[in-house]
Parts: sequence; C-alpha cells; structure tokens
Amino acid sequence: MKKTILITGGNGFIGRALTDKLLQEGYQVRVVTRRTPKQQPANPAVTLVRADYNDVTSLKKALQGCTGVFHLAAAIFGFNRSDFEKANITATQNVVAAVNQTPEIETFVHVSSLAASGFAPDKDHPRTEEMEPAPVSDYGITKLGGEKAVHTLRPGVKWTVIRPPIVYGKNDSGVSKIALWVKRGLMVNTSGNGYFSFVHVDDLVEALWQAFIRPETDKQTYFVTEDAVYSWDYFITEMARAMNCRKPFMPSAPKWMMRLAAWTYETAARITGAQPALNYDKVTEATVPGHWICSGKKWQTLTGQQFTPLAQGLKKSF
Repeated sequence: MKKTILITGGNGFIGRALTDKLLQEGYQVRVVTRRTPKQQPANPAVTLVRADYNDVTSLKKALQGCTGVFHLAAAIFGFNRSDFEKANITATQNVVAAVNQTPEIETFVHVSSLAASGFAPDKDHPRTEEMEPAPVSDYGITKLGGEKAVHTLRPGVKWTVIRPPIVYGKNDSGVSKIALWVKRGLMVNTSGNGYFSFVHVDDLVEALWQAFIRPETDKQTYFVTEDAVYSWDYFITEMARAMNCRKPFMPSAPKWMMRLAAWTYETAARITGAQPALNYDKVTEATVPGHWICSGKKWQTLTGQQFTPLAQGLKKSF
C-alpha cells in the first residue's frame, strides 16, 4: 500500500508543486483545508481533509493513516503581531501537538523563512545557520517561534527545518503581482541598494523531498538557495527580459511614502476582507540597513543539489 503524506498549506503555490513531486515519488497526498471541500480532486491519490489549526483534535483526525508531514501553512501578511502569532506559532504548536499524539508519524519537514534568521548587514557575509537568529519583523519573529515549536516534536520523529529566501516560479501570486507592475512599466524600488537571495520553486521542492528522505537531516536547519545574490534592479531587469517587455521605470520610494502606501493597502483590506498586498511589517523588512541574503553551502555540501540561476528561472517561470 502506498504511504500517505499530509501537507498543510497544500493549496498554495509551493504546496501544489510539492504535491506533484510526492505523487511522482509514489505517495498518496492528503491536503489540509480550512473549509469543507465541495468535491475531492480528480486524482484519487490526492484527498482534501478539513481541519482547524486551533483544534488539536481535528488535526489528529486529519493525520490518521499518515506517516509524514510537510508543514507549509503560514501567514505572510497580517494586520498585527497577533495575526502572525496565531498562524505561524499557535498553528504550528497545534500541528506538533497532534503529531506527538500520532504514533504513525515518522517524519516532519517544516518550511520556515530567511526572515526567521534576519538580514545580513554585509553583502559579502550572508546569513548562515550558525548565526544567532535576529528577526526584525512580526513575520520573521513568529516564523522563528514556529521553528521552536518544531523542536518539541517527540523522540522518534525525524524533523528538518528549511529556511528559503524569496521563492519564485510559475503562477506564484507574489511574483505575479510584481510582474503585473513590470508590464505596466512602473516598479517602485523599495529596497534601495539591498541584495537578495532567491530560490526557484522547483529547486525548493526538490530540497523538501531530500530533507524528507535523507536520515542525516534529522534535527537540522538549512538555508536552501541559489549560490548567488542579486540586486532588485537585476531581478526586475531579468523579469522584464523574460516577459519580452521593456524594463519599467523604477523610482525609489522614501520610507514615509512606503508607510503611507501600507496604510492605504491595510485600510482597503480591512474594508474588503482581502489580504493586504503591502503592510507595515513588509515596510520594516524592506527598509532594513542590509541585505536579505543567505548561504546555502551547508545544504549543498550535504546534498550536492544544483540550483537554477535567477535569469534562467525567470525565463522558465514566464
């Protein structure tokens, strides 16, 4: 009988790509959803199961019959610290509690973020796993809190924490919003002279799979990234080239203007009930005196995995 793997956040951009990978490897996939599914996926190897991240009992029920978990569910945007804590800390604690009460679970892979570690003040010294975490945003602080919850998994569960930087790929909602503004010919430069690390979604999914099957990743944390850093100008230039359009006009935005835009987005989101495209937390991350970069050498030394260069990945994505 094929083993069943549970994915939280499986309906998202990364989750869908991970589901495809697990199916290719011969697993059945169970995807957690917050709402009762109207119908099951056409592929009988994929099932949707309703669970409440505030209810350990419902999570235990969702885990029945599974042998492994990929925990992807998280909040990237929120109106305040409480929103992030609920989604990134409390939900992870509850998933861990459910796993600890489910003897069949053998493996747990947690998707965290570079934001949990913090930014690098020096472009030539990216963040490494050995550095003491120093998150600056509510998102980063609560993602680190989620990592700490993973550390409380019972003995016998092999766990790995993966910290990706900016993830991009086909049909990614975040990069697609940027692409829309690039096509319009206007892209505000919010990062100043900052540099960034990137990972293509296909490379991230391969890393998640390797973390799942390799016994030596037990109780380890890894940055998973292409071994290069890029300016925001380069990223936008290559995106425009990949879409066969002109590079957009890119004025720099002062912090006060970004905060005003964040207030506008948050106000509109509160009225419409939608998720804000920009908020104060992201302004905090965008205006750090440094770079959102990390080193993937620890992971690459272990696995030998090769990563897609940014320009090639953008062509693949668009």
